[in-house]
Amino acid sequence: MERYTVRQVNRALVQEQLLNGLERGEDFEQLCQDLGLSLSRDYLPQLRQRYHQGGSTWEALIDHRHGHVYKVTPERRVWLRGQKREHPVLTQQELAKRFEAEFQVSLSQSQVSNILRAEGVALPGGQRYHPAEGRAWPVERAGVFFPPGCRAADEGAEHGDSGGSGSAHGLPGA
Repeated sequence: MERYTVRQVNRALVQEQLLNGLERGEDFEQLCQDLGLSLSRDYLPQLRQRYHQGGSTWEALIDHRHGHVYKVTPERRVWLRGQKREHPVLTQQELAKRFEAEFQVSLSQSQVSNILRAEGVALPGGQRYHPAEGRAWPVERAGVFFPPGCRAADEGAEHGDSGGSGSAHGLPGA
């Protein structure tokens, strides 16, 4: 038995309903509208020929174009969105592992990231801003860049110091 996608089967069944309706004398445009089809009248002879040559069954109308199988259905997108909202600290890698455990379907981190961004629950890209949380640096840390007893490079120029050698200022390697 050959396996078909749900989309292929549904399309073939609808096309069969169209052909049966036309044989009963129903209007082509009205049938297409009711069935949700967008077919041209020019395609009808080919469709009828395939249907009759295949034994007048819906399987004869399968177009054998398998299309793209979707790993992430709308229901699975809802699940991913819910997981990220419940646990905002989850990384894409962790979400991909949970997704595979839940649905037995593998996703890459980039696929998870794209889905979360499309669903509006992902953080924007780029570097994260981490506020200082109201911490003020203590005054005693002001000399971190210039150890006690040393001066900044520009300080000596103000007082007429030509700079000289680094050994005069106690700098190593000078």
